[in-house]
Amino acid sequence: MRSTLDAVPEGKTVRVVEIYAGPGATVRLRELGIKEGSLVKVVKNSGIGPIVIETSEGRFALGRGMASRVIVEEAF
Repeated sequence: MRSTLDAVPEGKTVRVVEIYAGPGATVRLRELGIKEGSLVKVVKNSGIGPIVIETSEGRFALGRGMASRVIVEEAF
């Protein structure tokens, strides 16, 4: 099932399916390791404030608005 990154609960690892962001934001997300096919673990998502994620590039805080532009699916 697909959802946006901001809706993923803490502790879940998901696979990035698509990114709906402008060119500058897409480049920045790719620099953080968030690109189609990559795995992202949600470390902290309290429902308010930024989301803390972990990618192959490290651990980062991502704003909820930006996270809502990343479409993900459950990683198996």
